[in-house]
Amino acid sequence: MTTSLRKRLFDTLDERVDRRVVAGLGSLFLSARSQSRCRVRYAEGHWVHRYPTGIVVNTTLGGLSARAQDQATQDVFLHDYQPQPGDTVFDIGAGVGSEVRLLSRLVGAAGRVVSIEAHPRTFACLRRTVELNQLPNVTTLECAVVGEPGPVHLSDDQVDHIRNGLTTNASGGVEVAGRTLAEITWSLGVDRIDLLKMNIEGAELPVLERSFDQLAMVENLVVSCHDFLAEPPYADGTDRAWQRTFAPVSDLLRAAGYTVRTRPQDPRPWVRYYVYASRR
Repeated sequence: MTTSLRKRLFDTLDERVDRRVVAGLGSLFLSARSQSRCRVRYAEGHWVHRYPTGIVVNTTLGGLSARAQDQATQDVFLHDYQPQPGDTVFDIGAGVGSEVRLLSRLVGAAGRVVSIEAHPRTFACLRRTVELNQLPNVTTLECAVVGEPGPVHLSDDQVDHIRNGLTTNASGGVEVAGRTLAEITWSLGVDRIDLLKMNIEGAELPVLERSFDQLAMVENLVVSCHDFLAEPPYADGTDRAWQRTFAPVSDLLRAAGYTVRTRPQDPRPWVRYYVYASRR
């Protein structure tokens, strides 16, 4: 059964069957799929998936298990730099918290993770993930990280909300607070970032351009560029050239004194556009 077919099946059950029944069926299916026990419940508008290695929260049922999320984080975001005990990590574009559990565990009690997510629906999942997994070294912030401070609008896909990004269509989006990296670090009293992870759906270049001075405090970065979405033909019929940030982001980081590494041979198109940068 394909992923899309499973999703349609669960969505149909969710709409037509008591959620307690759906939770029971989901627990059986996800336990078998992940080969580890999964207990599912629906609470406060969220599907809560409790695995032996952690709790996963989302607005939909299913998705990657806690172990699979940790493996994906290690493979993609931590490919070049592994956070150490005592590190400070900025997780910009934290989504529902798929990476936050592993980051929290790696930096330990002496470290700190700042997880930032802009979309209100996604942020609610992130905050619940941090609460249920009891991650006291994690600070969550609900805002967009931007080049110019002030309100911005995000697209508002109700289902695929983790991919909502900046939009100029105010009537079809949701307004959120926009804060600069400089203001956020100042407000938190942060003067060193050991790893800055950025996954903000194509908005990374203006943020990095306007944060050039703040990069002096950042030792390592991993930036998810989205050039693979800008290859024609465009799914929505619009030119997405603005998402071609891989080359200018790489050039900017080199100009800032970083050694830049990429993965051009990786078979996954999105991974080929990750930029890894370090001071070493």
